[in-house]
Amino acid sequence: MNHEHWSRRMFLVLFLASILWSAGVFAAPLLFSAGKTTEGVMLRFLYSPICHQDVDRSFSLAGYPLSVCQRCSSIYLAFTAVLAVVPLLRRTTLPTELRLHGLMLFLLPMGVDYIFDIAGLWSNTMVSRSITGAFAGIGLALFIVPAWREAWKCSGKRIITNNRTYST
Repeated sequence: MNHEHWSRRMFLVLFLASILWSAGVFAAPLLFSAGKTTEGVMLRFLYSPICHQDVDRSFSLAGYPLSVCQRCSSIYLAFTAVLAVVPLLRRTTLPTELRLHGLMLFLLPMGVDYIFDIAGLWSNTMVSRSITGAFAGIGLALFIVPAWREAWKCSGKRIITNNRTYST
């Protein structure tokens, strides 16, 4: 399989997973509004381990809260938006890696917004949670896409380390 085909497949899997995950955020309120309470509750439950789901800090759709808070919604939507733009930038040189300290720069505003709110130095708002979440989502996409690309490139190869051979 040539690298170009492998690269498209790799990207498509990540993009579709991101679209499905983001769509799930909006599906629960739509299920509730359609009278499918059990399905809506089950979908919200799926997101509960990764988000506090505070109704006061969540966007709403059709009169019901999304499956995750404003910050998480912004993270997922920004991540998916970056993935949607990547194919348009094919002729542009995309970063081949984003080191962990680079990712931390994207996560720092979110951490500061949260810590200052908890410390009483700042009251974060829907706008601050949304902007810092979107910034984190962009950074995560720039970090994960190169890592995902590398993982797929290494798939099926033999790795030799410390005089041991591993097959991936």
